[in-house]
Amino acid sequence: MRTAAALAAPAVQQSFVVLSDVSEEVSFSHLITVLDALTERNIPVICAVSPFDAAQSPLGPASKMAQLLAGYLLAGGNIEIAPYVPELARQSAHFQARSAFEAGQSLQSMLAPLQTTGAASTPLQTIICDETANPTAPTGVRSAGIYNVLVLPKFLAPEVKGPEFHRPVQSQTWENGTVRLFGGQRVSLSSYKALPAAGDPTPTQRLFCLSAQEFSRSSPKELEVAANQFCEDLLLAELDGDLSLQPLSDLQLRNDYGFRRHISWVLVNPGSDEGALAAPFAEFQAALRAQGTAFTQVAAPLDGETEAGQPKSRLSQSQQGYWVPSDRSDAVAAQDDTWPGMIPVEIATSPTTAAVTVRTTRPLGPGVGVAFNPLQSQRTGFDRNGFLLLSRVDIRTEADLRILQDLKGGTDDLVIFIHPQSLGFAPVRRALLAGMSDLRDDGVTRVLQLDQFARFRFASDPISARRRKAESVQPELASSRKPLSSSARAALLDDARVAWRYFERFTNKTTGLCPATVNSSPGGRLHETVTMWDVGSHINGLIAATQIGLLDRKAFETRIRKILPNIAGRVSQGRRLPQGWIRTDRHRWGNKNFDGSDGGRLLASLDNLRRFGGFEDRLDELVGSWNLQEIVVDGRIHSVINEKLVSSYVSHSAHYSAIAFRRWGIAAASPYEVFQGESRTDDQMALLEMASDIGPIGAEPLLLEAMELGISPESAYLADVLYSAQLEEYRETGQLTCVSEGPIDRSPWFTYQGLQLDAATRTWATDTVGKEPEYRTPEFRENHLVVSSKSAFLWAAHQPHDYSDILLRHVREKSKTENGFSSSIFVKTGRATEAYTDLNTNGVILQAIAHRLGAAG
Repeated sequence: MRTAAALAAPAVQQSFVVLSDVSEEVSFSHLITVLDALTERNIPVICAVSPFDAAQSPLGPASKMAQLLAGYLLAGGNIEIAPYVPELARQSAHFQARSAFEAGQSLQSMLAPLQTTGAASTPLQTIICDETANPTAPTGVRSAGIYNVLVLPKFLAPEVKGPEFHRPVQSQTWENGTVRLFGGQRVSLSSYKALPAAGDPTPTQRLFCLSAQEFSRSSPKELEVAANQFCEDLLLAELDGDLSLQPLSDLQLRNDYGFRRHISWVLVNPGSDEGALAAPFAEFQAALRAQGTAFTQVAAPLDGETEAGQPKSRLSQSQQGYWVPSDRSDAVAAQDDTWPGMIPVEIATSPTTAAVTVRTTRPLGPGVGVAFNPLQSQRTGFDRNGFLLLSRVDIRTEADLRILQDLKGGTDDLVIFIHPQSLGFAPVRRALLAGMSDLRDDGVTRVLQLDQFARFRFASDPISARRRKAESVQPELASSRKPLSSSARAALLDDARVAWRYFERFTNKTTGLCPATVNSSPGGRLHETVTMWDVGSHINGLIAATQIGLLDRKAFETRIRKILPNIAGRVSQGRRLPQGWIRTDRHRWGNKNFDGSDGGRLLASLDNLRRFGGFEDRLDELVGSWNLQEIVVDGRIHSVINEKLVSSYVSHSAHYSAIAFRRWGIAAASPYEVFQGESRTDDQMALLEMASDIGPIGAEPLLLEAMELGISPESAYLADVLYSAQLEEYRETGQLTCVSEGPIDRSPWFTYQGLQLDAATRTWATDTVGKEPEYRTPEFRENHLVVSSKSAFLWAAHQPHDYSDILLRHVREKSKTENGFSSSIFVKTGRATEAYTDLNTNGVILQAIAHRLGAAG
């Protein structure tokens, strides 16, 4: 990014007039008065137009706004329009691209009747948004043909004078050619007397900001007088040489922003019936190589055409395109800059559901489907299916050489297909070569091969890359589960007996509770306090042991009857809630705190117990005695820590907890529930961005939800993303990765481990309850990354795959002990925590085995 200081200052102030708040809610008669004043004097103005109504539905060609704009666009060339997307400055690159595409398409749809007149032939190249603190880089909008982002300042009310009345204009530019302008001066026509002073120091650029919402504060006559005076003052200032009024579309061409438009030349091979064109085609290729012009060669027939050779205006039921690789492995990316080649694909659209699928005979790695639309459709950018639509023109005959002339001085990014039938005549070939050479050397055009052209528009942030990588593995993960062989079933039953040892050996005969962890090394001890998360694992483990056949029903009920009185909870501040922790060697002895995440785990296990049967009435009474509604504030579950409510919403457990609370009739919100159902790609990106904001993702509680509650679409997708990254790690490095939360046998004794979604390279992050910085370093991660024993069993139960089998064999080999399964296996050394095991590990392993055996209800 470069700031304005790096840009050359023009001799006079480059000035733009911006009309904001143009919507169907404003007074059209007042709006017309101002637009007439500007149009009569041919003063360039850009209108920030919201292409949606109050319900966020697109305005159509029949809307009042469409008819008003059409009239002015037909009348003259001083008015530009730009889609207004208020939240753009807060959005990621992906959602910038999507917002720019959808808003631009809605605006173009409004003006569709004008396309036959040529009045709307100029593409939309500017987008307008609101100011926000810490705006994101606007790198996503270029894919939709947008070069300029105008950020409207938040002014105070017109009658208020002060710093908000005048904001110095600042400009920034990014490597992909996007320019962003901040600042400006508010011009209130309701109190207009003269142009606002330029400020000190004298700016190189000025933005005069008018608001259509403010016009109705004046009578029509008063507004007409003020608008005419404002326009006359602008012209006078221009005549005096103080400023230069310019259309915003010329911004990049009239300043040192280093603007580059992109062109990709695509040569279509002669077809099998065009043998006579082979020689001139080869001659033309050789000439292009000799003059150093980059091009891409593709096979015929080309995409997007009917039998008559007419280009289609949009994706139809079946269209040919290309799959362009977007992401390489960390190892390959570090070695060189080579990319896999494009793969021809068929893009098929369902006539009933509009769902789009990609058909190909080759496996597809991480990438993006690319399709083409004719330039006149102005349909470019990322659509709701995640496909990149590019503008194209075709050179088929000598008459099409005019396209080269039209391109001179233009700013459109464009893919130009040269068909073999245009190359049969030598003078045409020479004219093409000369025109292509001129464009390459014009100082504005950058010629790219087709895959580079497309890749330049992809969002390159880590979350987008992770989504694409996960998507490429989906066909492999969707394989159906094979029935268990008798030997596999026997092995799982043996595993269950190992896990059951923990409960047999360490259950307190009086309280029925188990210690949270057991350190059996010399000088070790039992950790005889448990959280409600631990108790939930204990209850689920008992249910699973009974389902498997390790415990009979009578013994099961005896154990449950001992546990339930210990979780009756405690009254504090007039609320009865389950306690934060309780002693396992004393009856009903614990602290006064409450943990929202652990409470969710307990409620999930009690729901499991209720469905298992035999305790329904008692459980209804128990849960009904807790004042859980009082710790759900504005839909969000809270913990109680030292008598204060503390939100547990920003947590990967919040979704799992919310579902568990709902099972008991308590409405609770989840941060994961961001799916809108309109775009699968957008939904996935919204969820990944939310999950990334929370922190690294591990197997729990994603897979606990699958075992206990039935996995939700949100958790199922995150589980696929996590699994695919673990699989990717194994295939690239040979490292076994199976991250979750759990104990280790050294300080800090308990870690949270997971995939960091927003890391530039694949990163397995670590954290602790106290979030101490020393436990987040690369050195700590390298030495303390572990394979979670319980998560290996969870993956074996949830995801049928060879990698799941490999993890399971590894845990069986390393983690079996006399006290159950050890908690973890250190990745670096391969050493298991053989003397350190815990309640959660063995309870969850029993759950997973019951699920895999089909014994779980």
